Amino acid sequence: MRVQDVIKKKRRVVHTIPAQRTAEDAIVQMTVDQTSALIVMDGRTPVGIFTERDVLRCHVAWRHRLFREMPLSEAMTDNLIVAQPEDLVSSAMAMMIKADIRHLPVVEDRRIVSMLTISDLVKHHVGELTAELHYLQEYITDLQDAVQD
Repeated sequence: MRVQDVIKKKRRVVHTIPAQRTAEDAIVQMTVDQTSALIVMDGRTPVGIFTERDVLRCHVAWRHRLFREMPLSEAMTDNLIVAQPEDLVSSAMAMMIKADIRHLPVVEDRRIVSMLTISDLVKHHVGELTAELHYLQEYITDLQDAVQD
């Protein structure tokens, strides 16, 4: 199965914020939008991601600095790891595990079209395993019926 198959099922809005804003602005927006990550944009170009994990990292790293005084460009994660719609779901999951990230922007034609979360991929994987288990249970039942006949 491909990433595009997972994102078709969920049409979550990709939340963005301008790079010129502060960490406090991002935290407020994340709260209002009820999201755990924002794509940081410099005009129309994605330059990073700001997540709940970045909030914690910044709080610990700059304990005596106020979020409203912290430029988002300093607080964000600027190494943006992305997936393509045609990538295998297993590859996307492996990429997230290897990079220890929970959010994976999906890029098509140089623009972000969706955001996958580790939760999305786990739900998808559990759904596939449940379907396989159901198929195997039916197969075993059919075998048992055949033996009894």
